[in-house]
Amino acid sequence: MTGTTVEQGRRNADRQDFLGACGWQTAQVMPLVDDASARKYFRLERKHDTALLMDFPPSAIHVDPHGIYENPERPASVEPVLKTTALFERAGWRVPKIHASDVKRGLVLIEDFGDATFTRALQSGGMMDGVGQDGLYLRAVDQLIGLHRFCDAGAVADCGLVTYRPDNFRRMLTSFKADYLPLIIPDAQKRDAAMVDFDRLLDDVLPLCWRVGDAIIHRDYHVDNLMLVENGDGGDDCGIIDFQDAAIAPRPYDLASLLRDVRHDISPDLESRMKQFYLAAFPNLDHSDFETSYIANSMVRNFRILGRFGWLAIKAGKTRYFDFIPRCWDLILRGAVDGLPALHHWVETHIPYDARKAPNISPSPTHSNKKAPQ
Repeated sequence: MTGTTVEQGRRNADRQDFLGACGWQTAQVMPLVDDASARKYFRLERKHDTALLMDFPPSAIHVDPHGIYENPERPASVEPVLKTTALFERAGWRVPKIHASDVKRGLVLIEDFGDATFTRALQSGGMMDGVGQDGLYLRAVDQLIGLHRFCDAGAVADCGLVTYRPDNFRRMLTSFKADYLPLIIPDAQKRDAAMVDFDRLLDDVLPLCWRVGDAIIHRDYHVDNLMLVENGDGGDDCGIIDFQDAAIAPRPYDLASLLRDVRHDISPDLESRMKQFYLAAFPNLDHSDFETSYIANSMVRNFRILGRFGWLAIKAGKTRYFDFIPRCWDLILRGAVDGLPALHHWVETHIPYDARKAPNISPSPTHSNKKAPQ
């Protein structure tokens, strides 16, 4: 029996012991498709009840999501899930209720929202439950408006979350230089020049992310993490999941995450209308400053995603996310000519058009396609 098999047996025993303590020992357990993290999810069915089991063992390696540490690989913990659930409940978001937890063993039993993600609604023509594309994005933006009003009322000061500053973003982007650039700039001298100029670019651009202040952010706010959840009144709420990496960060970060999502293309007209809908709720925000900050945050997010793609390819042999790379570059450059000319200049100088495609390295045969990591 291998060490891996023994460890899997122990983990299975931990899960069964936890479920027994929660009264779910007789439930049918079905694994759900995982993503790029070390977390695993299982759907539990017990007669007419369902729940989800989150399995995030403390022995797992978790990449620090906040750019706090120079070495980003950290021990895993479910404590952020418990903390952020309570916070977003206070903010008025519909998030999964926590039924039970075991922090020491990294197990949490949570409410099951089902499978009706906004993504599925969009794929069905945007008409699931009679809600079209505009309606879905309006719901999503409205949730951010509610959260940011909660923040403006003073919630940021005592929420206990990590507060981002430019150095946090800079550390998050270390992987872009270390793990991604070598895949597309093999010449060491050219790569070094690109990295030097990239650091100068960050000196200029990162402070612009805070042009309109900060707020509590979900950090992974996109349609895969938004769900239609029955509310008991014949309608549905906007359910929100996967928020455990919440932080205090630039105000437009989540909006850029939603409207400039590498997996889901929306028209420039829809993007513009959703931004206007958001800004109408906060008439004191300067529109020009907001747009500059919005473009800068989109740059940070998509450079970080490219770094994650490189890290997954190098460390885990997962190259399935490379199909998203051309769109990452498109999103980085959108609006940069006028809004962030220094960014446009860096890309045009160091990343020729052909280098903005998927790197030509062999995929690992042991991994199948799954959703993109954030």
